[in-house]
Amino acid sequence: MTHRLATILLLSLVLTATAAAVQSTIRVDVRLVNVFATVTDANGRYVDGLNKQDFVVMEDGKDREISHFSHDLDVPVSVGIILDASGSMQNKIRTALNAVDRFIRTIHPDDDIFFMTFASTVQLREDFTDDREKLSKALKGIPATGGTSLYDALRDGLTKIKSGRHQKRAILLITDGEDNGSTASYPEVLQAIRESELLIYPLGISVGSYGQGRRDAVDMDVLKELADESGGRSFLLSDILISNSGTQMERVLRLIADELRSQYRLTFYSTHPDDGRYHSLRIRARPGLVVRARPGYIAR
Repeated sequence: MTHRLATILLLSLVLTATAAAVQSTIRVDVRLVNVFATVTDANGRYVDGLNKQDFVVMEDGKDREISHFSHDLDVPVSVGIILDASGSMQNKIRTALNAVDRFIRTIHPDDDIFFMTFASTVQLREDFTDDREKLSKALKGIPATGGTSLYDALRDGLTKIKSGRHQKRAILLITDGEDNGSTASYPEVLQAIRESELLIYPLGISVGSYGQGRRDAVDMDVLKELADESGGRSFLLSDILISNSGTQMERVLRLIADELRSQYRLTFYSTHPDDGRYHSLRIRARPGLVVRARPGYIAR
């Protein structure tokens, strides 16, 4: 009897250990991947009313089953606002700050937001908060002086956004110049974006208008790649229009606010472990619709 009891206990321990090992393997080898998809029609209008069956998700060229699906109509977002406060922004910073102030009052009231500026150094002006008055005060009296540590600001912003309390996260970046003083590199920032689940919306402010034959100081190729790698969208604005009225920037910020409330969230289980490699993504919807989403991610 004692021998039989010992055998039963041993078998129970073996089964428990095996189950634990299986659970551990599942935790290590299965990754949950979130993709935010913006869907528009042929005229660029956001498309509502789609369901899971309207989408196809492919990872590394293979179909993946969509395990979770939602339409983020009223989902709060953790938002990071990163503003260029370098010397070249001197004639535009007040208008930009006023436009940002209006932006934070039009997005979801439960959005938590941090505000950061950069010039020769990066400064966190206000930590995550949903108090619009605190944010509004942080936007006041910011001088424009110094160089442009754009990559350092993005590196710090990508770290800060991880502490946002909402699963959906976005960064709004406003700049009129190229990086000229960062310790962080562009490849380092790009890799951090590919390892993150967030949307980046860069607003590049050009120098003069195209008709005057003046060269843009802002590198839109860089800003476009930052946006594309996250599934966001980049915009090129005219400093003349911004300095005169700011309506162009306000219109773009309203568009971004609308887009954040019009996206679909698609989630699937990947069999890839955290291998540190880049895995491609392709999201399709039914014919006639255009889908914008991140093109891949680094599993880390």
